[in-house]
Amino acid sequence: MALQKQNKALTNSSVAVHRKEAFDIGYKQYFKDIANNRISQILNSKERNVKFENITYRQLNSWEKEGLLTNEREDRSWRRFSIMDALWVKVILELREFGMGWEQIKNTKYSLEYDSKEFGVQMPILEFYTAFAIGNKMPVLLLVFKDGLCVPANLTQYKVAREFSEVENHLLIDLNAILQGFFPNVDLKPKNKTEMPVDVDEMELLAFLRLNTFEKVDIYFKNGRMETVEGLQRVDVTNMISDVIKEHNYQKIEVVVEDGKNVSLRRTVKKKLNKKG
Repeated sequence: MALQKQNKALTNSSVAVHRKEAFDIGYKQYFKDIANNRISQILNSKERNVKFENITYRQLNSWEKEGLLTNEREDRSWRRFSIMDALWVKVILELREFGMGWEQIKNTKYSLEYDSKEFGVQMPILEFYTAFAIGNKMPVLLLVFKDGLCVPANLTQYKVAREFSEVENHLLIDLNAILQGFFPNVDLKPKNKTEMPVDVDEMELLAFLRLNTFEKVDIYFKNGRMETVEGLQRVDVTNMISDVIKEHNYQKIEVVVEDGKNVSLRRTVKKKLNKKG
């Protein structure tokens, strides 16, 4: 049953039907080179360690026991949440406050995990929309139906679906509002209303700038188009330096030493943009 619900989320939903070809192209392009997708790495990195308000450890332990959380930790150490982890936790909280049961929320989880094995991330469809909500300030809604099925949609897709087809009764969760709560000092108020306002490369660059991921970003153009982006990033050394170095392939890494101690790394990331799709 879970697999059927996953398939339904992308094929039979009246909202998904109106995603159009632009969505399919952008979706596949986003995951085409996931190993070098910097915005995906930012969204899934636990270095930022997103924290919550109004959520207790008792709640987290209960959700983990029910199989809703797959956050890995050693022994009884503190949980560390990436942006995507934290987003899912907030969705669980919203659904619980609306009275949804464990099985319904599990169906929500199943529907958002569709394509996870193929693309190598936990919730591909949710991550894709999250990237555009941050990078291009696209207004994004999560539609959750009575059985727990969840269908993300931007505002254009939602309006078209409501106008031209019958959409079953559902809950609406404002993805942008949740993200804004994680970054109160960053303006993430949604603005764009179109189906695919910018391409994936442009969205990735905008997300870098908005989340202050890099201390410095250099953009190189060729024939009037962006060809390469280089970013200088500072990372606090909380783990072994060797582990940090192994995490990604960087163009340059500098160790910052204060009072005889390694306190941070400065690493330069270089990405060649692929405009051919």
